[in-house]
Amino acid sequence: MENEDLERQILEIVTRKHNATGGNNGNGFGDFDHILKMSIEDRNSFINRMVDEKKIVIRIGPNARMIMLPKN
Repeated sequence: MENEDLERQILEIVTRKHNATGGNNGNGFGDFDHILKMSIEDRNSFINRMVDEKKIVIRIGPNARMIMLPKN
């Protein structure tokens, strides 16, 4: 799958969670494993690249790091 397709699918999942929770909760890193099908290192690099491009953000929650949409 192309990187653009993977990014689109990740953004769809993050947007669904954002809309369902009013932006109060995010997704865990494992929520994307079924799409990315990469090693943990490659998955984290892919997600971190999306963070660097400001498509998503990673917030530190009380129990885990959560992937969320950036706040405008």
